[in-house]
Amino acid sequence: MRSRSLGNVRDETLINISEGIDQLITIDVPLRGVIGKLYRAAREKTNVPLTLGAAHALAAAVKAGDPVLIATGWPDRPWISTQIGENDGPVGAAVLARAIHQACGAVPIILIEKELLTAMQTVIQAAMLKVVKPEEAIKSVGLKAPIHAASVLSFPTTIDEAAEVSTRLIQKYRPAAIIAIEKGGMNEKGVVHSVRGEETTEHVAKIDLLIKEARRSGILTIGIGDGGNEIGMGNIREEIRKAIPFGDRCNCPCGEGIAPVTETDFLVTATVSNWGAYGIAACLAILVGDFEIFHDESLECGILQSCADAGLIDGVSGYVGKSVDGLSEEIHASIVNILAAMVRKALKRSEP
Repeated sequence: MRSRSLGNVRDETLINISEGIDQLITIDVPLRGVIGKLYRAAREKTNVPLTLGAAHALAAAVKAGDPVLIATGWPDRPWISTQIGENDGPVGAAVLARAIHQACGAVPIILIEKELLTAMQTVIQAAMLKVVKPEEAIKSVGLKAPIHAASVLSFPTTIDEAAEVSTRLIQKYRPAAIIAIEKGGMNEKGVVHSVRGEETTEHVAKIDLLIKEARRSGILTIGIGDGGNEIGMGNIREEIRKAIPFGDRCNCPCGEGIAPVTETDFLVTATVSNWGAYGIAACLAILVGDFEIFHDESLECGILQSCADAGLIDGVSGYVGKSVDGLSEEIHASIVNILAAMVRKALKRSEP
């Protein structure tokens, strides 16, 4: 794998293009008034653009055959049915799984609530990865007749089970990295909230335990989020408590606010969490020097259609369809097209 070394970050083109990627994926199209605050807080804690930092860490840590765990899934309106999940997160997980597999030869293993397992399998296969068992995906690496595989596993929603499974997953697969995208994070009292300050702990997989075990084991961790209530936002917890609605006081009896405590090595904030994954994938394509690592509009629309086919909903509108977070398919496709143009420009400028 060809990866540019950041060194002391003197590659001006790489920095400039990734700054642009950060800016694009944090445009406040829905006018929520949150992403600018989250991005500024996260950016102040690092000397490189957020997407570039995460991509470079992945390129350095992951080699061919390494499992990479990607946790996603948000049970939405679980008081109605635990079968309802949103499409922000699963789309980004699928795009990032494909990108890391192509860039590094990684074996993606997706973790999600058991009720959303079948839907996630549909989305992963729309990203061109064949869903098989983890051991089969690992066995598929390096075959002369290639099979590009990933796996999808359920992850527990109870603390005790999550702790046990976290230890077992790390010991069994020894992942090179663990990524959480649009995954609810626990506050100081162990409560998970929606961005509206509502308590939603019971039905969310407790990935916090996995991230904490990974950090104790020296495994690279990355958090991607858009609202301030996701795993990884512990990196900017105090800023969230001060500046984000319900940051310090929620609408549930715990009264502690939505700000999570779980930190990750790298945090990527985006207007839509899926866009954070797209930004990392774009930077990976630039670092490795291969445009095909980044997906195109056609694949984007196909993955969005797979979410609709699987019954995942737009978490804002509540409709099953190809919009995400209240933004139309056309907007998401436009973000992909602009990112693709930026990747092409960066790779062209790097030619000898």
